[in-house]
Amino acid sequence: MRYQINTLHRGRFIWILLGSLFFVGYLLSLTTLQEIYKILILLFCIPVIMWSAVRFSKDTSTWEIIDNKIVINIFGKEILLPIDSIAYIKNHIRSGGNLVVFHKKGKSGATRIWRNKIFANNDQFDPLISHLKELGIEIMIG
Repeated sequence: MRYQINTLHRGRFIWILLGSLFFVGYLLSLTTLQEIYKILILLFCIPVIMWSAVRFSKDTSTWEIIDNKIVINIFGKEILLPIDSIAYIKNHIRSGGNLVVFHKKGKSGATRIWRNKIFANNDQFDPLISHLKELGIEIMIG
């Protein structure tokens, strides 16, 4: 089964968001406007900056479940997760999306993927979660 999920590169998103806010703030500090106007201009820039950060950080990932494996193609990389090695999945629900964390059996590290809901169309996340539950993978809400 194949699912298309809207994903977000967290690091790139934060760098663009904060960098743009600091850059606009710096440019406003060079002007001779009163402080209240500078603050208002910066506040009205936030939605545009958020939209830009999402636009340059988003990607559609492909999740395939084949032969007891979950294959995730995201940002030009392929992540292979054998279903037998997954202890549980923690779904951290946020206003801008979901942080999906695959916790593996043993001492190996967790795999984190950020699902994007900001400025994005609906994706196939809910059917994916239902399919993972049917496979016997425990999904915890975080």
